Amino acid sequence: MNTTIAYHNLRAEMSRQKIGLREMSRILNINRDTLSRRLSKRTPLSLDDAMKIQEKFFPDHSLQYLFDYE
Repeated sequence: MNTTIAYHNLRAEMSRQKIGLREMSRILNINRDTLSRRLSKRTPLSLDDAMKIQEKFFPDHSLQYLFDYE
């Protein structure tokens, strides 16, 4: 599945820290493809999942920064 992460800052931070969708999906306890659909905004990303991503992988960044897509 080709993933285009809609959240540019999240994508940049994932790249900087070499964090992949597989690792992130394990923390969220969801399938990698499900996470891919959520991060590309094809299906909704819950606030709970966004908070888990921020707390586990990017505690030094705010939710607003990570999930700003404009």
